[in-house]
Amino acid sequence: MEFNSPLWSIPFLGIILSMSFLPLLCPKFWRKYDSCVPLFWTAAYLFCVAYFFGVKQIVPAVLEPIITDYLPFIILIASLYIVSGGIFVDFPRGYGPFFNTAFLFFGSVVAGWIGTTGAAALLIRPFLRANSGRAYSTHLMVFFIFLVANVGGAATPLGDPPLFMGFLKGIDFFWFIKHVYPFLIGTTLTLCALFFIIDYILFKIDLGIEYEKRTDEPIFKIEGLRNVGLIALILLTVILCNFKGGFVLFGENFSYSSILRNFILLAVAFLSLKITPSEIREKNDFLFDPIKEIAELFAGIFITVAPVVHILSQGTHGTFAPLFNWIAPNGEFAASKCFWVSGMLSSILDNAPTFLIFFYLTSGDPNILMTLKSNVLTAISISTVFMGALTYVGNAPNLIVRSVSVKHGLKVPSFLGYIVWSATILGPIFFVISRFL
Repeated sequence: MEFNSPLWSIPFLGIILSMSFLPLLCPKFWRKYDSCVPLFWTAAYLFCVAYFFGVKQIVPAVLEPIITDYLPFIILIASLYIVSGGIFVDFPRGYGPFFNTAFLFFGSVVAGWIGTTGAAALLIRPFLRANSGRAYSTHLMVFFIFLVANVGGAATPLGDPPLFMGFLKGIDFFWFIKHVYPFLIGTTLTLCALFFIIDYILFKIDLGIEYEKRTDEPIFKIEGLRNVGLIALILLTVILCNFKGGFVLFGENFSYSSILRNFILLAVAFLSLKITPSEIREKNDFLFDPIKEIAELFAGIFITVAPVVHILSQGTHGTFAPLFNWIAPNGEFAASKCFWVSGMLSSILDNAPTFLIFFYLTSGDPNILMTLKSNVLTAISISTVFMGALTYVGNAPNLIVRSVSVKHGLKVPSFLGYIVWSATILGPIFFVISRFL
């Protein structure tokens, strides 16, 4: 199917805009039918596919994005969420700004090696428990999303899907840390400093109201250590299950390595559920609701985003040719412009396909990108990881953190409210980064 008109982006934008405005305009409707909204826009998209391309095209319109992108994505996210939910980490309540800042810094470092999803699912609960009872706590979730669920993932290809896709396409494993580390360290330290100032002020206000510090509990406690080994197994599976070979069924290509990887990840998740005592998951307030919400939302996003990605992939020959001509005047890609455009797209599209679009548009040759165009590769690597923090849908861990925070009683920002937070705090940082590219 050839998608040439920008009108094909309406169903995808419908999902995004519905998430932005319906909770504000129709809160009762949203609370009751939020899961039906992605289904409605997906059905509208498939109706248009049937009308313009024929009913038979509905099957590939669903199967291709689901099999190629959605299933590997949601299985990895779900397995990390389930396994991490079997690890109980606890700290005494009331350590305050110094502890919280150190925790977020540690979490961002961990995210670079076990992935933003694994780090977010593992650390958000103990972080919230350590701050339970505070009157002002929204900033805790917001900065956790910034540092642990996004920025920290830029350290290695294991940290975030865009870099992993680059690794699979031939970028050296340690190339990213060598070229990204000045921006990674600078952004991490800046955000930690801003967080400390905000948390210090609000912590003092909390102490003046009714918040009581609790330091009579054990300093540190961890249970469910067997799941740590399972997380390591997940990471090894993702790295090693990358070999050639496959088959065609119902017109779709199936990769042996993808099938094996998905099977192992599902088996690991099932094993975690079996070997982890139920008491540990109860302490974690573990529920399947967060991953269920993500699965429903991203199923619609992955299906409806397909024509958007198709049009973008046409580059200077497609509908968005003026945009790409602006990015690459005279055929030379400007790193700072690539940074902004790929980053903004990553904040509303899935960041892995966005990275691949720019990977192929700018060269497609890993050797050229790592040498002659290293500044361009650095720009799209940073942007697709960092700018996932701009919206809730910019990166799947953002929604996990939001959902878990709601379960813990936090007053979380709306979709637009969160964008105000992220644009205000991250916008100036991204502007500074763009000046050094």
